[in-house]
Amino acid sequence: MGDINDDDIEIIEGEERTIFEYRNNGVLIMIKIVPKVGRPYYMVPADGSAHYQSLDHKKRLYPQWVILDW
Repeated sequence: MGDINDDDIEIIEGEERTIFEYRNNGVLIMIKIVPKVGRPYYMVPADGSAHYQSLDHKKRLYPQWVILDW
């Protein structure tokens, strides 16, 4: 994926979580959820398709947590 500019990230602040929507050329490619309590996680397509495809029309998204980060 190319460079991500600030314009490509929409931040949605909520009472219990902050949502980051990452877009490339206007296409939603990744959703990151950062809860106020707990670890951040990403929403990924249920069918296992690549993140660079548009998530706008996906019917089912499942959470995916980072197990190891360094």
